[in-house]
Amino acid sequence: MGWIGPSAQLLYAFQIFGADRDEEGRFKVAGSISSFLGMGEETLVGDDAVFFVGGKPSNLAGAMGTTSYGCSGVHVIG
Repeated sequence: MGWIGPSAQLLYAFQIFGADRDEEGRFKVAGSISSFLGMGEETLVGDDAVFFVGGKPSNLAGAMGTTSYGCSGVHVIG
């Protein structure tokens, strides 16, 4: 299952989780993550998406599901 919510909440959660950044300061992520403009600049995270902490991958949708942000448990169809 995936997650959907405001991009700002996702970026804040990366900071809280201690997510790794690349040389340009961007968070290191992989998998299905889509941002789109609309109602609040939402981000859709698929169940295959990961972020990295200390070089180790962590499931992004699962991690976001532990927060009170956005809506977890959404079914993402690619």
